[in-house]
Amino acid sequence: MDPDFSADSCSVQWLSDVEIPLANKFYRTYKFRGKARRHEPCAVVRDPQNRIIACGSLRKLTDSQLLVGVAVAPDCQGKGVARQLLTFMAEAFDPQTFTFPYRDLVPFYTSLGFTEVALEGLPSAIADRFLTYEKQGRDITIQRYTGSS
Repeated sequence: MDPDFSADSCSVQWLSDVEIPLANKFYRTYKFRGKARRHEPCAVVRDPQNRIIACGSLRKLTDSQLLVGVAVAPDCQGKGVARQLLTFMAEAFDPQTFTFPYRDLVPFYTSLGFTEVALEGLPSAIADRFLTYEKQGRDITIQRYTGSS
């Protein structure tokens, strides 16, 4: 990675269904848990050499959507790439958009318009998935998109 790298030199775009395998190749390359699915919105950040350096998807659930698979290539972390990705993706967020960030990332997601919420009263698709992930030992919380702060 160029030492003068800046997120400002990158481009962000939604992938078409035929491009989804590119996102999954990114996840595999860096051994991230994410998996993009066809017919679900997936956005990527590309560096000036057109290399995918970040990815995130919106998983459609019954009455809501879940922001999933947000990942940044290790050599690009801490340089504003995730913020650039999520700011771009926010055009598709609404009050029924949720995410399950690791607790150490709560301030970051809060700065992007997400607010921590209690499990009670959430759509069952969100609550059930959260409990499944929590049982796997993940140190996560639930946040709902309430708009940019």
